[in-house]
Amino acid sequence: MYHAKKIGVFISHIFGAYQQGVCQGIIDKAAEYGYRTEIFTSLDGENLGIYEHGEESILRIPNYESFDGIIFASDTYLSADLKEKIQNKLKTLSCPIIEIAVTGDFFPAVSLENNSMASALTTHFLTVHQASRVCYLGCSAEPHFSDLREAYYREALKNAGQEPGDNDIYSCNYDICDVKKALSFFCKAGTPEAVVCYNDRLALLFLAAALLAGYRVPDDIALTGCDDTPEGRNTSPRLTTVSFPIYKLGTAAVENLLALIQGNSLPSNITLSAEPLIHNSCGCQSSQSSNPVFFTGELSARIATLENSIFGSIDMSSSLQYVTDLDEGMDLLEQFVRKIESCQAFFLCLYSDWDSVSSHILAITNNEEIPVDTDTILLKFALKNGERLPECSYRKKGLLPDYIYEDSDCAYICIPLFFGEKEFGYIALSYENNCIDNHFQLIQWQININQMLQSIRESKRTGMMVAHLEDIYMKDSLTGLYNKHGYNHFEKQLLNRAISENLPVTAFMIDMDGLKYINDTYGHNEGDHAIQVLGQALQNTCEKGDLCARFSGDEFYMLTAGLSEKEAQLRIETITAYLHSYNSQSAKDYQISCSCGFACAPPSSSFSPEQIQALFVEADQNMYREKSRHHAARR
Repeated sequence: MYHAKKIGVFISHIFGAYQQGVCQGIIDKAAEYGYRTEIFTSLDGENLGIYEHGEESILRIPNYESFDGIIFASDTYLSADLKEKIQNKLKTLSCPIIEIAVTGDFFPAVSLENNSMASALTTHFLTVHQASRVCYLGCSAEPHFSDLREAYYREALKNAGQEPGDNDIYSCNYDICDVKKALSFFCKAGTPEAVVCYNDRLALLFLAAALLAGYRVPDDIALTGCDDTPEGRNTSPRLTTVSFPIYKLGTAAVENLLALIQGNSLPSNITLSAEPLIHNSCGCQSSQSSNPVFFTGELSARIATLENSIFGSIDMSSSLQYVTDLDEGMDLLEQFVRKIESCQAFFLCLYSDWDSVSSHILAITNNEEIPVDTDTILLKFALKNGERLPECSYRKKGLLPDYIYEDSDCAYICIPLFFGEKEFGYIALSYENNCIDNHFQLIQWQININQMLQSIRESKRTGMMVAHLEDIYMKDSLTGLYNKHGYNHFEKQLLNRAISENLPVTAFMIDMDGLKYINDTYGHNEGDHAIQVLGQALQNTCEKGDLCARFSGDEFYMLTAGLSEKEAQLRIETITAYLHSYNSQSAKDYQISCSCGFACAPPSSSFSPEQIQALFVEADQNMYREKSRHHAARR
């Protein structure tokens, strides 16, 4: 069923487990109420070199007026600059907005509070297990949240009438060597009874360090994590941790956004609380939820998928690297799109100015800038339910053409396409049953497609420059006709055609009458103007395949294939008629005229350069006879 109502989502790094969980909650809850979801995602903060400069192009993609409400997952943005730009844009909108953040700066916020659980886990050690010394292992790579959890750890100790000792708090990176240093630091004051770790990832590293050092967990050292990861659930002992209800966070964001849409007021912050998940690593007894062998198989499959994605990306990169034709690129892209697992639809949309070149290049190459309609989008590639759809242009009323939305409740993930600060357009994709399965592999895809589009754009620019250089080399700058280089380059082609099609060849010599008089009387600028007019007269009479050139001065050469003598004479009359028409309408004080001569060679199995040269000599002689008649007539 086509859903006319839409919710927009801004979120970064959608390939992450947290982001996918939140988005899945948003999609599912929105669908319950008849809303379709469009997700706009970026990669800000990653070390991607030139690719990071165009991330703000995400702001150009949405039609903001089409949304009933927007959810902004602001805490997923590593780049403060991009986060601020999105905030500033959203502040200008009139539709309701919910922020997923620890605290909302401008909009009502829905947040997940799991930092205080460090206090609950510390209290669990102190009360349930009667631990006399509990340490805290923080994370120097994520200082903001690590410091929050440390503060709650300290609070729990204070409530129990204790203070942390000099060797009870340590902060380290996600590195086994660094974690081993943490263990040694704690043990300077004796073996700690328990360690509250910043999260599951750090807890598992500490578990490994403790086991390598000969300690038993939890018998010698008990520990806890936070955030409830699959790895923590499938280790032995099973990790005591804290719940991480990210799916519920997404559904809560939608529920509160709908309350705003309906005109209800909300507090500035709505908090979802996490809960301790007590298992084995703290010393308690709990059953293993599943056999770790299944998780081992899952990990092996994930590693194999990652390896395949690396090789697939290399294959894709090498295939698209030298593409200079957009249609060829789309045909190659189709081969790779069909390999995306669970992908229901994949669309590549381009802005009308995606391949525009700079005004500087246009000026150099004597090209004019073509106005573009920035509200028009080109759906260049579309694959839906395994079927390749025809390309089309559409007005930017929505992310995709209206017909795509018919009989569809798909949620779309939208990824910007750009190179440096040049914005190309975007990719929009959906998954079967609206179940997000956006892998890290698609980052490599995005970069490969960006490189292909930039390569095509560079090819266009290079082509313009090469064509301009060829014009400079092969064309007369005054008339635009070929010069001697151009004539020599194309003469062989014309003669080969004449031979293959058994055509006669005709050489023309054209010389302007009275150029010296015009130069001496009116100046060389007027002489140049007269030469240009004669050049236009010749260009006007030339047909496709004819070769017309000005080597220098006021002499012009024309070589044709297929003209009879009668047609050759008509060609001269046409040139004369053009000049007569010009003179009758010109306000100049002088007349422009020329003398023409031609010579014909019958069809032949070969035309040598000497024959053609002789033909031009004969045409030149005929031209001078004509010029003499013109002089006699003027006397």
